[in-house]
Amino acid sequence: MATVACVGVCALVLVAPFEALAPLVTLPGQSLSTVEAALVAVLGAWAASLLAARTFPAWRAPLTLPWLVVIASMLAAAMAAPGFQANALHMVGRIALAFAVYLLVVNGVLTVSRLRAVLAAGTIAGAAVAILAVLEYIGIHWTLRFLSAFRGSVALAGAQVRASGSLQYPTIASMFLEVVYAFALGLMLMAIDARQRTAAVLSGVMAVLIAQGIVVTFTRSGLITMASTLAVVGGLRYRRAGFERGAVALGILAALFGLQLLSSRSAESLHLRLTTETLEAWFRAEINAPRELTLATGSRTTVPVQLRNSGGATWDSSVPQPFLMSYHWLLADQRTVVIWEGLRTPFPARVLPGSSISVNALVEAPPEAGDYRLIWDVEQRDRLWFSTEPDAVLHATRVQVTGPRAGPPLKPLRMTLPANTVRPGRFVLWKAAADLLTAHPLLGVGPDNYRLLYGEQAGLATFDRRMHANNMYLEMLVGGGIVGGAAFAWLCWAAARQALATVRRAAGEVPHAAIASLAAATLAIGLHGFVDSFLSFTATYILFAVTLGLTSASLALIRTHAHRI
Repeated sequence: MATVACVGVCALVLVAPFEALAPLVTLPGQSLSTVEAALVAVLGAWAASLLAARTFPAWRAPLTLPWLVVIASMLAAAMAAPGFQANALHMVGRIALAFAVYLLVVNGVLTVSRLRAVLAAGTIAGAAVAILAVLEYIGIHWTLRFLSAFRGSVALAGAQVRASGSLQYPTIASMFLEVVYAFALGLMLMAIDARQRTAAVLSGVMAVLIAQGIVVTFTRSGLITMASTLAVVGGLRYRRAGFERGAVALGILAALFGLQLLSSRSAESLHLRLTTETLEAWFRAEINAPRELTLATGSRTTVPVQLRNSGGATWDSSVPQPFLMSYHWLLADQRTVVIWEGLRTPFPARVLPGSSISVNALVEAPPEAGDYRLIWDVEQRDRLWFSTEPDAVLHATRVQVTGPRAGPPLKPLRMTLPANTVRPGRFVLWKAAADLLTAHPLLGVGPDNYRLLYGEQAGLATFDRRMHANNMYLEMLVGGGIVGGAAFAWLCWAAARQALATVRRAAGEVPHAAIASLAAATLAIGLHGFVDSFLSFTATYILFAVTLGLTSASLALIRTHAHRI
């Protein structure tokens, strides 16, 4: 039974980050993804082994009671939800499945060798995700085609690629990699202590790969939690053993992490990412151009335009992805585009944030007479147009084009100029959460229902229903109300106490390196939860449950050793 459970845990950790977008099975009102199918198969095999042995699983683990209370309170919140009850019940099911994974770990990881096996499975899965993320960041074509089965298009932070590997979003990829990074450090130190040089080097290489994967997600919380992981593992290591081989290895990894970060992006991009809340501040332009023009059909001319860089990024026309002055042709008094790709004009010098420049913009008139709107724009080649950024201000010149037709008749493109959209920042999301909680204080709006309700609460005409509250604790509080929030706080407090207990009592059979890595992984989950919500994603709720389960299993092993003594 324990072997079935442990093999199942390893299998889940390995397949968790590879959840296909297309459902494997579609049922009335419910679908089953590839990873969910693997989860059902693993739990089914474990249940069959229990039935064959005619026994009941060990369930009195340190986190069992608070977890059951969370499930019960969230179920009540889902039943009392003011709307979207089916969605809320699905979230309750995820929380219940996470608890089942927790019990699977507690019942399967009964020896140090099995603990090491699960840590190794997580490290291998993380290295695979990191490799795919790096190849995605580079832009390898076959990788992008392969990854399209697992997530949508490549994510961008302004013009910066934010890789996500096989996970749906960069933040989810970062959360997964942050936890398994701690696993990799534990494996490396365990191998060093056992004088297994090959295993130590291999684990260290995978740690470096995982660190690079986190860096290319361009996630701020990922950088913070990586630093905290190195600090926790390194601090506990030094306290226990002083300055020795393990501490030196951690120092080398910390130095490599710094080099990886500094070499991954420009200093300006790193500064913008770390100091701005949303991307709207990156790419903005104030443009002063003639209000009206008259041009001959098909003619080329230069138009004097003054621009001010009101964003945070420097415009440079000499870099590999240059910033260029351009424009779009639209029908008069409409948003219908007839020519999107206007001629490009390079800037004569670098345009720093806050500075202005004059440009003689090269313009080619449409080949057909008529009234048009000329929308001025700035492009970073192959990356973005300023006009398509959220809250972009459009700068237009009315143009009358006269003369005989100078080319084929124009056909409206199958596109319109994107309407101004809003990408709400965390404070907008958090205020909407506070308002929803005020309206439904006791049992909340139902777990996972925040993303369906925040837009109307925040007064947004259009909003992304996939967006969460960007705070795990606030998300659970709004979803479950005061009752569910208190239950989840109890679970988090119990998990923190459990991690501290393993660190304080570490002795005997359980390697201290494993204890330190699990404490760091728990801290990474806790810290990342302040800026993201990730429990509704299969890969991350599985890893959340596995991490807490491994800590419980380690504590049980420590207590068993103490009892034997």
